[in-house]
Amino acid sequence: MKLKKALGIVLALAMVLTLAACGAAPAQETQAPETAAPAANAETTAAAAEPANIVWAGWSGEEEASKEIFGRMMDTYREQTGNDVTWVGWTWADTAQQLLIRTQGGEQLDIAQVDIGIFNTVAAAGVLADWNEVVGADYMSQTFEQSALDVGNIDGQQLGMPWSMASITMVYNPEILAAAGWDKVPVTIEEFEACMADIKSYNPEIVPYAVSTKDATCAGDFMPWLWTFGGAIFNDDGSVAINSENAVKCVQWYQGLMEKGYIAMDTGRGEARQLFAQGKVAFYDDAVVAKGQAVNNGVAPEDVVKVCSAMERPVLKEGDAPQSTMWGHMLVCFKDSEYKEQAAELAKVLVSNEVALDYFTNNGMPPVTKEAAALEEVTSDAYLSGFMNSTATARLEETARMTNANEVKTVITEELQYALLGQKTAEQAVADMAARLGAL
Repeated sequence: MKLKKALGIVLALAMVLTLAACGAAPAQETQAPETAAPAANAETTAAAAEPANIVWAGWSGEEEASKEIFGRMMDTYREQTGNDVTWVGWTWADTAQQLLIRTQGGEQLDIAQVDIGIFNTVAAAGVLADWNEVVGADYMSQTFEQSALDVGNIDGQQLGMPWSMASITMVYNPEILAAAGWDKVPVTIEEFEACMADIKSYNPEIVPYAVSTKDATCAGDFMPWLWTFGGAIFNDDGSVAINSENAVKCVQWYQGLMEKGYIAMDTGRGEARQLFAQGKVAFYDDAVVAKGQAVNNGVAPEDVVKVCSAMERPVLKEGDAPQSTMWGHMLVCFKDSEYKEQAAELAKVLVSNEVALDYFTNNGMPPVTKEAAALEEVTSDAYLSGFMNSTATARLEETARMTNANEVKTVITEELQYALLGQKTAEQAVADMAARLGAL
């Protein structure tokens, strides 16, 4: 330390002697910073005045049905802010991985589209900014319903901004129900069973209820029925709760539907959608995108509700809350973004009435702000109303915040299949579910 201090003194003396020897040089040196400073400030001001070019990522902008809509979204942002936006897209299956690769590689990424499944993966990486800090907690609470905010809130941080949200609920074909003698949808499970019996009598070739019995969608469809029977997979503290009398009753009910031919094995969401669109299924579970499948099969958009409408899930007894799982898209902002303010401006454009209604009209995606959801164009839409009614009591899947969600769903699916195939009793299947989940 003494040596460093001595060297400092020597260097300081050398500088003084040099300046003295140069005569007028000191005056020139002191003037230089004064004249250079304004130029530097001018440069900074000019740079700040230049339009920002933010990067927006996701998957919907890659889909043919959405490309034009996304183009209009970005044009609106450019016109309203004077900034630019570049879209970067992948397939849905690749989006979560690509978002993480881009953030880890230090590439620019300011705002992204995620759905509930992708959100958990990206949020767990710790790369997301808190919207309450970016746009303000008041804006978030005033703009969105608390139920929608809860989907994107993790440990008090609002990491996801609701963009388009509804629930996965039951979809039905009104024409098939009418032909079977039903002019209204069943409200209770007892009525639901009677309706399926009438459909089976009307046309044995129609599958009354294409509930998913394979892959992860099997566990997804099972959860709201489990809740309907008063059961749960986990307790609030994370411990396994599936080994219960209510869960056994739910599995036994599934077994009864199978025995009566009301449901079928080897059915996933994809198969259910296709069969439903072909008029071979009366009921199944889906999100608002069910409309697109009907349109792709030649049904005019204005006629979709005649063959594809949403309903609340039947309950054990009248007065119970219908169960469904939350589904939807959110917007996320990234911690390392240099353009959080500009990203926030884009987010506000995307949830604005003008843009939200365009997305709703042309793609069926329901707006999620309090103001837009109350617009007559939305509230009077016959197709959407069933989904929105179900959303009022919708819950997150119990695995939504779990890093091993796929493993949990695999266990539930496999044990339920054993029960449906008669290889295990309901009691044994539920007990094995509990033991296997406890070991994860």
